[in-house]
Amino acid sequence: MRRAKRHGAILAGCLLAWHAAAAAAADNRWTLAWSDEFAGTALDASKWDAILWTTPFNNERQAYLPQQVSVADGHLVLTAVDQPYAGKAYRSGKVESKYVQQYGRWEIRARLPGTLGTWPALWLLPDTQAFPWPSQGEIDILENRGHQPYLTSSAYHYGSSPANHRYTFAEQRTAEQGQLVNYHQDFHDYAVEWSPQQLRFFVDDVHYFTVFDEDVAGSLQKATAPMETVLNLAVGGDFLGSAQPGTASQWPQQLRVDHVRVYRNAENPPPRLLRNGGLEQRGGSLAGWTVFGNARASFPNVQTVADAALEGTASLKLTGQFSGAANYSGVTQGVSVRPGDRVEATASSLVRAAESLANSANELHLKIEFYRQFGGKYGSADMVGELVKPIASGASATDAWSSHALSAVAPADAVEARLALVFVQPGMQPGAVHVDRVRFRNLDLAPSADANGDGQVDGRDLLVWQRHQGALQESGPERGDFNYDGQTDHADFALWSGKLAASAAARVAAASVPEPHAAPWLLLAALRRRVPQRLRRRP
Repeated sequence: MRRAKRHGAILAGCLLAWHAAAAAAADNRWTLAWSDEFAGTALDASKWDAILWTTPFNNERQAYLPQQVSVADGHLVLTAVDQPYAGKAYRSGKVESKYVQQYGRWEIRARLPGTLGTWPALWLLPDTQAFPWPSQGEIDILENRGHQPYLTSSAYHYGSSPANHRYTFAEQRTAEQGQLVNYHQDFHDYAVEWSPQQLRFFVDDVHYFTVFDEDVAGSLQKATAPMETVLNLAVGGDFLGSAQPGTASQWPQQLRVDHVRVYRNAENPPPRLLRNGGLEQRGGSLAGWTVFGNARASFPNVQTVADAALEGTASLKLTGQFSGAANYSGVTQGVSVRPGDRVEATASSLVRAAESLANSANELHLKIEFYRQFGGKYGSADMVGELVKPIASGASATDAWSSHALSAVAPADAVEARLALVFVQPGMQPGAVHVDRVRFRNLDLAPSADANGDGQVDGRDLLVWQRHQGALQESGPERGDFNYDGQTDHADFALWSGKLAASAAARVAAASVPEPHAAPWLLLAALRRRVPQRLRRRP
């Protein structure tokens, strides 16, 4: 779309301030640079411009007016109405951020309008007066058509001039627990991660589309202008095709935005670890995973379902695309490695008799791939090796879960080990495989008690452990699992206390007068008396 311009008394007493400081970004790979939570009663003019524009591009049928922009109930509200203005049949709202940034992560939580003819958009654009469009690119995080509640789109526009305009895009639909997600009914999270090498687009924390620099004529490397954040609700226009507004449309319509958050890369990011191996996050979803080959027109062929789960309430279900040609569908996720590190993947699979792979060439592969760049393109020069193990086929037993394991050693130059679950469909044969209890670990990753990634081992990190203790979950310090064994328990507390003692001893040895770190020690002494007893009572 082209544009113009819950702690015990001890914790409460000792760590109240630390608790607030621990409320940082959920993903410690990022540092919050700018945001708006829309907590006031009016648009913050120090952050945004409300646009007056009566001649929009793309054959849109609205005039943008500042009075169509408001803030209410903690949301930015852009309202479209069927009232003419300056020759346009509709009025609507648009805002542009005064903050600009090059590279990072943008997250926008929004509820989309839903009637024939609406075109909401969340996107990024440089100053088109200084940089003629689309010479520095345009990043469309989210676009939607009002008559398509289950479909969203993302795109990247590039080219030296309007006459040389090119673009690439992808659309996505998601099924969670076997039900299509309706983006008009509730708030959802839309995000992009932008670097000189690639753009990674997300919906509800599921990565579904990547634009690689090599696929867009090197334009990501060439585009160096920072971009502003643009939020608008168009009515009509080229993007909608024949689905233009009319008598069947209902007005008013609103695009409501809960927050906008812009992040920069953290200076010392923690290693990346597998997330959501049990498919339980967000109530049973593929959050944390990259999805590929989810291209079946009738219903998503890569989805979570509730009717078969080995643990929790959801599992991954994979089928083919039924495209008539060999196709590959599935999910991937990477973890950090160094050359020589040992990695191990485990997963459980289920083939139901009603959806057997018998008499077909369909297979499910468990793979470990290695890359010299995180997020590198499969099959490109960034890929430095792979190991493949078929784990489901026509010979697989039905109606019983099977466990599988695959291990490998990271080769030279590897920085990412990527787990992939790939459903291979050579033709049009039916069948499906369920997958659950997925684990993927770097066995040589050094334990860390620094839960919040601030370079210190202190009470803030213990808060994280206390919040998650007893849980069986994805591994990592961010959840108090300091030894990466997938469980937040007394072993992790012991590791934290040892690291804290070592850190304090080092400080005492380095200074003639000890620094005032009494609070963590008081807390540690108390918890050493109380925590193991509580843990012994746990069934």
